[in-house]
Amino acid sequence: MSCCGKTGYNANGDLKDWKIFRTETLKLAQTKNDPDFTEYVDGVSDKAWAHILEENFFTPKKAMERLWGFYRTDILPYRDQK
Repeated sequence: MSCCGKTGYNANGDLKDWKIFRTETLKLAQTKNDPDFTEYVDGVSDKAWAHILEENFFTPKKAMERLWGFYRTDILPYRDQK
C-alpha cells in the first residue's frame, strides 16, 4: 500500500534493496545528459531512497520521472539566481 493507494507494483529481486534501486534510478537520470540533474538525483538522502522503496509505488523509471519533474519545477527556474 502506498500513500496513493494500492498500486500493484512489488519490487522484486535486487530492487528490494534501496541502494540498488538508487543506482538503477541514477543510471536512468544520466540519460537526460544534464549533469546538474544527475547531481540532484545523487543528492537524494539515503533515508529518502529507503522511503521511496517502502512506498512500493515507484519503479526506477517512475522515480526518475518524478525527480525530473521536481527538478524542472523546483530547481531549473532558480538556477540563474545563485
